[in-house]
Amino acid sequence: MSNERETTATKITIDVGTAYDFFLSLSVLQSPKKFGVRGAWASGMLARLTAESRETLQRVKPFATYPMHHLPTLPEPKNAESLLWSLKQLEPAARLRSLGCPWELVDCGCPAIFEEVAERGRWQASDLKRLGEALRSEDGKEMPEKKLIAMLDIWSDPEGFGEAYFSALRNYYDVFFAEEEKRIRPAIEAAGDRIADLVGKIPLSDLIEEISSGVRYEALPDLETLVLAPSYWVTPLLMTVYLRPKSRLLLFGARATGDSIVPGETVPDSLVHALKALSDPTRLRILRIVARKALGAAELARLLRLRTPTVIHHIHALRLSGLIRIQVPEQGAKEKARFSLREQAVQEIMTSLDSFLHRTELDEEEKLQED
Repeated sequence: MSNERETTATKITIDVGTAYDFFLSLSVLQSPKKFGVRGAWASGMLARLTAESRETLQRVKPFATYPMHHLPTLPEPKNAESLLWSLKQLEPAARLRSLGCPWELVDCGCPAIFEEVAERGRWQASDLKRLGEALRSEDGKEMPEKKLIAMLDIWSDPEGFGEAYFSALRNYYDVFFAEEEKRIRPAIEAAGDRIADLVGKIPLSDLIEEISSGVRYEALPDLETLVLAPSYWVTPLLMTVYLRPKSRLLLFGARATGDSIVPGETVPDSLVHALKALSDPTRLRILRIVARKALGAAELARLLRLRTPTVIHHIHALRLSGLIRIQVPEQGAKEKARFSLREQAVQEIMTSLDSFLHRTELDEEEKLQED
């Protein structure tokens, strides 16, 4: 379900469909710690897959997120079945070409390298060197060799991997996502309707801050099109996908405050993340500091006498809890992102805790214990 609105500079499309969460749920299950999900539960869900499927999906993980860039082009309805149907219509090698080259890789000239490797059926040292040079960042940072090799290994056999990849995705749908899709669809559709009502009524910067639970752009990029897609599984984070030079996809949280990723879980994820964040003395100090003044990670590190990577680790936990606002500087500016306290989020957490402690209904386990 797509809903297009015009702004003075950027055409905004609200793109609603469970196909996004088909891939995002898989990404979360493979990296549960990053999203604050219990590792044991995530491992249990992946254990439903066949060994071959787990191995195939693991081969993709080291070098790429799942192909979000492909999903805005899907026909309606944008659910997992329509996604799998569209992939089945492609030849195995074409599946890899369709899913494996987002705009960033195309812009770097990677497809030419991949096609040469595919034609040869193997890669060589010169391919590894060329790919590393193509993917070197503007500040000179190189992509880990392990990731480069993972890419080249897959492109050495595009037909075989394309077939194995489709089979793995089909297996994931059958054993997990078919049921999950039914659970999360209402929340995704409700989030799409809510944001569609705001488009054109408030400035784009305010809209992005609203859907992202606290990401504030001081100056928005020059965009021709912006696709906004609600995601149950990415909540409360915001994910940016580059579609074309002046086109981006933003995946934002659709999970309600009182809900949890784990089906049947009675304690809301937002409350668990917040209480975990507040249980750490360093994070409490960070919140007290940024409640007075917005600061960057390096400034906080100096004040706390900690390494910057350590501070960034704590900031991620606070971001996952929704307690801090990220102020993103203008592109190309020397300043780094700054962080401040979301006062409203603190009040919401206190209200959520009070509501949870004093709710009248009991879980089945609690009822048994009471009896």
